[in-house]
Amino acid sequence: MPRATSRARRRWRCSPAGTPSPARSPTGLPPGEPALLARSAGRGQTARVTPLLRPLRRPQALVYALVAAALLLTTVVVPQAGAFEIPPLNPFGAESFEGEVLAVEETGREQTPVGTILSQRIVVRLQGGEAIVIERQFLEGDTIGLPVQAGDRVLVTANENPGGTAYFIADRSRAQPLWWLAVAFCALVALVGRSRGAWSLLGLAASFLVIARFILPAILTGWDPVVATVLGAGVIAFATLVLAHGANWKTAAALGGTALSLALAFALARFGVGFVELTGLADEHSVALNILSESAVDARGLLLAGIIIGALGVLDDVTATQASAVFELRRANRALGVGELFARGLNVGRDHIASTVNTLVLAYAGASLPLMALLASQAEPLGLLVSRDLLATEIVRTLVGSMGIVAAVPITTGIAAVLAASGRAEGEETAPIDAGRR
Repeated sequence: MPRATSRARRRWRCSPAGTPSPARSPTGLPPGEPALLARSAGRGQTARVTPLLRPLRRPQALVYALVAAALLLTTVVVPQAGAFEIPPLNPFGAESFEGEVLAVEETGREQTPVGTILSQRIVVRLQGGEAIVIERQFLEGDTIGLPVQAGDRVLVTANENPGGTAYFIADRSRAQPLWWLAVAFCALVALVGRSRGAWSLLGLAASFLVIARFILPAILTGWDPVVATVLGAGVIAFATLVLAHGANWKTAAALGGTALSLALAFALARFGVGFVELTGLADEHSVALNILSESAVDARGLLLAGIIIGALGVLDDVTATQASAVFELRRANRALGVGELFARGLNVGRDHIASTVNTLVLAYAGASLPLMALLASQAEPLGLLVSRDLLATEIVRTLVGSMGIVAAVPITTGIAAVLAASGRAEGEETAPIDAGRR
């Protein structure tokens, strides 16, 4: 019993005023206080360090609740409330089905001045089990003819004519291989990123839902494309950053930098589209949408909306990385103030700018490579080439996105430096190194 009493007494120390206080741990922190382990370089010594970046404690649940509410509002409540009544964009009444090719029979071969014309009889079984016969002719060697063989999965389009229903093979069915690629992508992200990767995948799914369930239906219903995209982009940025990085002050800095940089990119995009006098109708898909939609879609607004979404994808990466760098600098040296944090963070950001801008330019160049090859084949002077609406649109898209990235670095660095230096995300001071532990 005396031994037990002695142990109990050792758990308490007396303060100068004589009031017993809880014993502190070897780190100098109250028992149960979270701490990190840091190993000293060269000697294997270990220090226990409290995390600089702590979650937002009381508001944390509120932040996640706001994310869930924003996603539910944009992807479930508003669409189900009948706010979006999408007009049919299929004036010819054509329907598409997925089917499997059962047999291919060559029924004729005719020599013509332009080449050999092949005639085929193709039996296709549709998803419902119905078997149809498609008669077609195409020029041998022509890729438009879409050569098929038994076992291929294809997309069949049916047109209602006065003489009956006409079927033709429109394309290959690529759903199954695409699903396998998506599964491989998700598995790799989860394997390498672990829990953080899984949360980022959840944010990616949320982005697709907002685009598919809110932004696109709103534009097709007749909303201003810019308004619909700005609202959707705000939800996407909020959800993806919180889900991927948690509800903490680092995420708050990244979110603030993303919002301000996106607003600047939007202003630059609006100015650039007007200054270069882009029509938004350079793309054949925009022209077709404008013709087929009952509510005329603002082509220039649609172009601005595309620029905003494209910039958002890169800004999320830049702002999150930049905010993380600033908070890590503060964690390494608690004596750094706002000015020093901003200067050092900006040095890190300059390297990020160089690599990210190059990535964005190459991404847009890769997507527009067939277009650039087509225009280059015209052997026109450079001044005439860049003046064409198609190429000028891609140039404006690239320049605006790049300027948004460049601006995001100092903006996010400044916000993160203020938050990190203010002590809002700080824990206790670093504990002395435990020299006896190796």
